[in-house]
Amino acid sequence: MDYDVRQAWIELWLAVFGEPPPIASETDLTAKILVQHLPPTPPYEVKCRTE
Repeated sequence: MDYDVRQAWIELWLAVFGEPPPIASETDLTAKILVQHLPPTPPYEVKCRTE
């Protein structure tokens, strides 16, 4: 993982958990942990732009 990608992962982890990641891990494992802890997305509504 190059420096820029690692920094992006650290920033995302910090936004989700409020602290930097405790260890450097595999990208796939980090992604799984983040997805499990992200809040669910709200349902989307399709609205007319002219209303």
